[in-house]
Amino acid sequence: MAYAISRKVGNAVTRNRIRRRLRSLFAEVLAEQPEVLSAAVVVALPGAANCTYAELKEQVLKLIEKIEKSTESAP
Repeated sequence: MAYAISRKVGNAVTRNRIRRRLRSLFAEVLAEQPEVLSAAVVVALPGAANCTYAELKEQVLKLIEKIEKSTESAP
């Protein structure tokens, strides 16, 4: 996993907090469903700075669900 967090998101403290939250969320989700992702780049948008952990988790779960659906329909 790679995390791209632009300076537009906030200062270094904010960007690192988002990176730590995303790392924790993906570790938690992938521990339960390891077959979902083998490699990915996650890009955090400026709105991520205002999200709580629970809101980020909801978005990550939606993303995982969307990925699962697209891989199921792939030939």
